[in-house]
Amino acid sequence: MQGKWHRLQARLSDITGFSGGESAKRKQHAMLFGTALAGGLALTLLTGGVDESPAPVIPETNVSLLAEDAAATLPPESMLPAEPVEESFHLKSGETLTELFARAGIERGEAHAAVAALRPVMDLRRLKTGQDVRLIRAEGDKARIESLRMRAAFDREAVLTRTDEGLKAEAADLPTVALTHFAEGRIEDSLYLSAKRAGLPDKVIVDMIRLMSFDVDFERDIREGDAFEIYFERRYSPVFGDTDEGNILRAKLVTRRTTLEANRFVHADGEADYYDSEGKSTRKSIMLTPVDGARLTSKFGRRRHPVLGYTKMHKGLDFGAPRGTPVMAAGDGIVEKASPYGSYGNYIRIRHGDSHYKTAYAHLNGFAKGVKAGARVRQGQIIGYVGTTGRSTGPHLHYEILAGNKQVNPLGIKLPTGRKLKGQEMLAFQENRELMLADIGQIRTVNTVLLAEAADVDGQETADSPVMAGRR
Repeated sequence: MQGKWHRLQARLSDITGFSGGESAKRKQHAMLFGTALAGGLALTLLTGGVDESPAPVIPETNVSLLAEDAAATLPPESMLPAEPVEESFHLKSGETLTELFARAGIERGEAHAAVAALRPVMDLRRLKTGQDVRLIRAEGDKARIESLRMRAAFDREAVLTRTDEGLKAEAADLPTVALTHFAEGRIEDSLYLSAKRAGLPDKVIVDMIRLMSFDVDFERDIREGDAFEIYFERRYSPVFGDTDEGNILRAKLVTRRTTLEANRFVHADGEADYYDSEGKSTRKSIMLTPVDGARLTSKFGRRRHPVLGYTKMHKGLDFGAPRGTPVMAAGDGIVEKASPYGSYGNYIRIRHGDSHYKTAYAHLNGFAKGVKAGARVRQGQIIGYVGTTGRSTGPHLHYEILAGNKQVNPLGIKLPTGRKLKGQEMLAFQENRELMLADIGQIRTVNTVLLAEAADVDGQETADSPVMAGRR
């Protein structure tokens, strides 16, 4: 009997998505959800039923008569109204929603009416390959739509229904469950590959790299044996059974040279930023590396120019990256120039606030939408794309930092930091940080217990083995 209960728990774990990797607080939520879901089934497994009093004995001959009488009172199956059938279609590569309707056999006028009704509710230009479209056809006319559902966002769907006035669409919220997730590991090659092996999604890894890029040169500073930790928000969708990653709440990177940590804190005005253990902002006013996944191919200083063929001062850093790789604004500021600029090719220069610093980006393949002289940009915002315009031998970003309109070595300057928490804000930050550390400690304890249990039953065929398979 105990084995049956454990198998039920494993099944509930599969359904809810809660496992030992989630926080202890979330596990309580999982138990509540699981209890409601299992209901009388759990009681039946444990006690054999809610009511243990003797049931009235019915003679076997009377059982068939009772069944016949019950069947006689039911209307014939042909007289029962047919349940509406919901059909599911998936958008193919390069296919539009109108083309999907045509493939589903929906008449052209009906398809255009559906698209027109849906357009104010969701952005149909951002539909992706595989988009799920669930429709119920109109009774008596298979070429018309009775109702339709499409996921517009992780927590929202567009619902199309037929009314007396025609097809009407509205947005509806999808239920989600708020979770937190923690992962840690040691770096064997690169942070990205090691984090992938730890099960982290690309979005979380990229956000972590951006968060740490103010203080870390990921090409030179990361070595085998360095360690990382990351604690982040996650939402679970019971309807679709998938998850969505949110903000990083805490990140830690331990290298041979230093230990870095970044803790998310939301200020009273609603603005959020990241701070180290002493309440100092981890965000510098200017990023050292404004392009993800690039390698440093040429440093600041005198070099033999690859095109001109003679020694010349190189007044910036070159980052090699594939054509089209997004380039980010290194800091908040106002665009001074965004246009072709001689040997620089497509060029952007940004003035950063009241400081005397500016940054420049050259040889771009093109500019991001809205980036032009006078535009205000935020740190991390995509402003252009790696290219090889101007005097260039291949795709790369030429990046400059200017101090007082003079190029300086980006690797040799101490960039100004952000704010320092004080007073009540510092107390609130410390309390929030301690809560996160306590939650992470609970997760580690649970994981240690699960690993020990897994080691005990490894290789043994027992009734409880499906539970461990569900938890891993």
